[in-house]
Amino acid sequence: MSLLTTFALACMLVAVLAFFNGIVSMAHGGPEDQRSSHIWMFKRVAWQALAVLFVLMGALATLQ
Repeated sequence: MSLLTTFALACMLVAVLAFFNGIVSMAHGGPEDQRSSHIWMFKRVAWQALAVLFVLMGALATLQ
């Protein structure tokens, strides 16, 4: 397993954890929980983007 694959899998795992933390935060309700769930969802999107970047880098590395 290459280093890029390890990084991509780690980013995917953190994105899933951020997703579930956002869902749990959203389930509590209230204005503070709404702000917290938005923060978790933005973190999820960032981790997903990083995971996609690592997957693309790994794909490009195998072509060369």
